[in-house]
Amino acid sequence: MLLVCCNSGRFTTTDLPQDFGECSVRCPRRRFFARNCGAFYRVRIFATMFYRKPVLAVLLGLIFLSFFGTLCASALMFPETYDWRYRVISNLLSPRDNPGHYWLPACGMALAALFMLPFARYLQRHLEISSPRVARVSYRTFVAGIVALVCTCLIVPQHIHGVFGIWRLHEFLARSSAAFLALGMLCGCWCAWKGCRKSVLAARLFWTWSCVTLLPLVGVLFSECLLLLTRLKLSWAMPVRNGLRHSVFWHLGFWEWTGAAAVFVFLCAAVFLTPPLAVLEGKVREG
Repeated sequence: MLLVCCNSGRFTTTDLPQDFGECSVRCPRRRFFARNCGAFYRVRIFATMFYRKPVLAVLLGLIFLSFFGTLCASALMFPETYDWRYRVISNLLSPRDNPGHYWLPACGMALAALFMLPFARYLQRHLEISSPRVARVSYRTFVAGIVALVCTCLIVPQHIHGVFGIWRLHEFLARSSAAFLALGMLCGCWCAWKGCRKSVLAARLFWTWSCVTLLPLVGVLFSECLLLLTRLKLSWAMPVRNGLRHSVFWHLGFWEWTGAAAVFVFLCAAVFLTPPLAVLEGKVREG
């Protein structure tokens, strides 16, 4: 099918001829579109390539290499001993803490975020079968989280002065990215829960998404709430703080790395535990 323009100026669809050069689009006001119908069709075919499972599997490999690969390489070249359980990822992006190689993880993470963009649309097309409204929310929050992640990589941590008059802008963007991605993942879990009774594959997808989404989210919320309570100097919270302060569960760095791995596993499950879109659309037509 091809999108063409009618005499009223609106767009409609028509069958694409076998020969692109003989495209019969009856719209004298849109001759440029008629002459380039083959180019538009090729662009559309190129865009749909990114929603195929083999292409998405390749993108997953590129995300792993660009994100975790550059972070691990930068951690090995870190001036001090870098322990991922206790240090946050922002230390690797900091010109003060990692002056020689802070650009490497920043470029790698920004590139990984761009590789994640096709997954947002891919998830929407799968989730809208269960709930179109929640699927749109998931798509928008994923895109917002990806944009915030790219901005986080471009605006490195500043320890002396603020950026654009805003203090700790890097940390704000990082937390915003995590919040948007978590919201998109929760929407995916809800849609998978609605369809888990229809097939075994949907049930596996629901339990996988729930584990990689809820466990890190509960851990982060528990850690932050406990930290807030200890700042209020409540008597019953101090013994809990003293017991957990030397544990990895107390440190934000552990939860940052766990959350990053959870997002990657979430995307892997979206590719390998979901049926092809043609199968889903066929079931919808039959229903």
